[in-house]
Amino acid sequence: MFDQITLVGNLGRNPEMRYTQTGDAVTNLSAATNRTYQVVDGEQVKEAILFRVSVWRKQAEACNEYLHKDSKVLVILRLNTDPNTGGPRLWTRP
Repeated sequence: MFDQITLVGNLGRNPEMRYTQTGDAVTNLSAATNRTYQVVDGEQVKEAILFRVSVWRKQAEACNEYLHKDSKVLVILRLNTDPNTGGPRLWTRP
């Protein structure tokens, strides 16, 4: 079972930081990875995948201070599994 992903991409927007009731910093990032490939008929296809990432505590404060839209980022993240299926939790836009 997969539990870790490494991605290299760009931030889609500026980080958003907030504090929890216990005083922990949380920064939310939107990282995008891009790839281009050719299909059989020679047409080029561009594909972007967006990842929502949450960073906590000291790293959250550093991300908020130093990162901005279009910054290059390397993210090593842990997947949270869905308790019902055991697979990764997937988010779909309503």
